Amino acid sequence: MSTLQQRAMVRTYLAYQCLSSMFFINAVWLYFYRLYITDAQVGILDGLAFTIGLIAEVPSGVLADRFGRGRVARMGLVLTGLGFLIQAFGSSFAPFFVGQSIMMIGVSLTSGADDALFFTKINFDRDSAEWRKLVTRGSQLALLGSLGATVAGGWLHTLYPQIPWILTGLAFVGSALLIWRVNDTETTKKDCDVDQKLKGHFKEIWDGFRQYRTPELLRYVPYILTVQALFYATGWGLLRIILLDRFHFDPLAGSMAVAVCNVLTVASLSYIHRKADKISEKQMLCAIGLSAAAGLVFAIPDIGTWGFGVIFVLYAGERILYPYLSETLNKAARDEQRATILSIASFFKVLPYILLAPLIGSLNTQGQLVCFLALWPILICGALWFYLAQKRKEMA
Repeated sequence: MSTLQQRAMVRTYLAYQCLSSMFFINAVWLYFYRLYITDAQVGILDGLAFTIGLIAEVPSGVLADRFGRGRVARMGLVLTGLGFLIQAFGSSFAPFFVGQSIMMIGVSLTSGADDALFFTKINFDRDSAEWRKLVTRGSQLALLGSLGATVAGGWLHTLYPQIPWILTGLAFVGSALLIWRVNDTETTKKDCDVDQKLKGHFKEIWDGFRQYRTPELLRYVPYILTVQALFYATGWGLLRIILLDRFHFDPLAGSMAVAVCNVLTVASLSYIHRKADKISEKQMLCAIGLSAAAGLVFAIPDIGTWGFGVIFVLYAGERILYPYLSETLNKAARDEQRATILSIASFFKVLPYILLAPLIGSLNTQGQLVCFLALWPILICGALWFYLAQKRKEMA
């Protein structure tokens, strides 16, 4: 790829990151659900739908590696948009479940495939921090897109609750159109039969999981299962809006709070982008893990609007952590298995939420959310201890 083509691909990546982050429902989706179902039902809904997405997560990476990451990513984006549109016109548990399930399958197909696609197409020097810098810049643009969508969504929800859902669905369909011509080469042999293909799929999935038993990747597994899972429960799940409720933010105020988090996170990412070569992975993972644990502890008492700090820590932590883990996993994976490795990481990230969704919904309905807020920081500290112990072994 020439330098001119590489720059064009970088611009496409940045535009894609911005458009695919326009979640107009960012701070109001739970309030829309509450028009028709309870928090406990939302927890069950999320638990079931996210289980379906989880089942699709790992095979999606294999499909992307075998049949084209661009093709699978586009299919995932279209399904994600369709899922949001179905929910926009729902008014009961059943259509919400159907739409949420389709959306999660779409997210699973896209997860890993898009990152692997652009990592391969842009083809940076693996020994440099250029990919991490690009992902950090992409995260900034994603936050700016999310900022405008969040503020608009909070206002539009007060006018007509379905509009934010419709616009979110259209944003994902638009993302698919944006990368329509970005393709990589297929690796599947045309002449192999169905049995051979299935055997190949299962073998690649098994090989992907086996790679996470290596010292280079094993140390990240507990961290992903606790810290990234917490961010997932906050960003995609119930926890963020439940915490906004806990700190007495109404839908519009909550939208503004999330928008301010976007602005502050963009500023934080600007600093990290400048210091990308100086801040080590170990420093960043420890800082983010301890901050996330502390945020949950501070959320135990009723601290009112000071709880904005907790929301910011969880919101910014996810965006700051992403470039570091993306770089680590992309570099550790073989070229032919990159999407598989990234999809398995997403599998680990989503897995805890299958249980956390109904648990958090039920605890909040019963007024016992403090049980979760007190227990999860202990698990995070345990994951950090494991990560540091494995790093010490590597250096010994």
